[in-house]
Amino acid sequence: QVPSSKNQNKKLSKGQSMPPSNTFSTRPSSKDTWNDIQNDYGVKKQTFAKRINFVTDRHKRKIIFRDIEDGYVLSKKGFYKPAVILAGGVIEELLRLYLISQNVKPKNNNFDEYIKTCEQEKLLKSGISRLSDSVRYFRNLVHLSKEETQRYSISKASANNAVSSLFIIANDL
Repeated sequence: QVPSSKNQNKKLSKGQSMPPSNTFSTRPSSKDTWNDIQNDYGVKKQTFAKRINFVTDRHKRKIIFRDIEDGYVLSKKGFYKPAVILAGGVIEELLRLYLISQNVKPKNNNFDEYIKTCEQEKLLKSGISRLSDSVRYFRNLVHLSKEETQRYSISKASANNAVSSLFIIANDL
């Protein structure tokens, strides 16, 4: 039962209130989310799954799909910072696993080095590696110490860009 607007701010316990009714309390179905992703980005779940066939561990694939779905939903619901964090995390893991599948070892195990190694090995087109770098930059902005002013907060456009970058980058792997 959805709380009435009168009860929306009813105290649950000291210092806590009920969330507004426009937030979600249950996760949308995977099928519904991928239908929305297909409508917004033209990407089918099956097509994406084939693109990342280098991810052979079933558990990692499941986590990647979950995080893509959650990042997409969070972005749509206005939770931009967590959407960027999830999208960046998925891109970082996809690049890491792609390098492993290509038997390429980066100097260091971090997002920045994965991008540099992909560039050096010509595993990504130049524009795509720049896109990865852009997502890494935005993901790094989410650290509280970087949010010194409103200017450094994560916008809707940044979140949408991070989520769409997932599909653009995966298409190039």
